[in-house]
Amino acid sequence: MKLFLFMFIFFSFFTLKSEVKLKTITPEERDLGCITLLTLASEKSKKDGEMVKYEKLKKLQKIYLGKYDDNHFSDEDTKSQIEAHSLKIKEKGQRYINKGLQKCGLK
Repeated sequence: MKLFLFMFIFFSFFTLKSEVKLKTITPEERDLGCITLLTLASEKSKKDGEMVKYEKLKKLQKIYLGKYDDNHFSDEDTKSQIEAHSLKIKEKGQRYINKGLQKCGLK
């Protein structure tokens, strides 16, 4: 009986498939997300007349862009990322921008 129980437990570990999918993004994808979010936030700051904030955002954006060659990111990738951010901003509002900017290193 003990042998049967041991074999049952032993084989059940092999037959059970645990699938864990973690959404991992590359540093390049993260940087593109930050660059596009900084673009949107800086445009909003400029439109609202917040020039100090605008300068901070642009400075941080230049730091991210400095990691890559000119035209490293395709226009399609940039546009799709901006559209994704815009959609989330409509859903979650200013809080999404603030949390995203913190993740990108804005203090």
